[in-house]
Amino acid sequence: MPVVTFHNEHRTFDAESGSNLRLLMKKLGVSAYAGLDALLNCRGNNFCGTCAVEIVDGKGASPRTHEEEGTLGGNLAVARVVEKNIRLACQTSVTGDMVVKTHPVRPVDVQETKQRIALLGIAAVFALAFLGMFGVLFFDMIKRF
Repeated sequence: MPVVTFHNEHRTFDAESGSNLRLLMKKLGVSAYAGLDALLNCRGNNFCGTCAVEIVDGKGASPRTHEEEGTLGGNLAVARVVEKNIRLACQTSVTGDMVVKTHPVRPVDVQETKQRIALLGIAAVFALAFLGMFGVLFFDMIKRF
């Protein structure tokens, strides 16, 4: 039976092989979330990235998937540096002994974030122009009736 040690909590537990790390943490009363993330998360569906943990000894963790890497990379506006030992608890299966640090510091990729914000700004300008043209056409159509 694999042994999972939670470094920050100074606690060690036995786990079933193949069990989901997030569900295990929930069952054991160890929070994967910090602050409001406990309320504002995707409930283990790989959408938000709020259940990020650091696997200190990763030999007992399942391999990281491409989808998980995408979620770890940040959201639409903020890009994050994806370090090799950072995992999402909701996407990690316990396959052997591991040491887990909860609430890791995840640095922001400043250059990539600037690019994302610039692209969002360009998209917003086009969206506002489209809505403006649509509004003019709509009001012009109303005047004709």
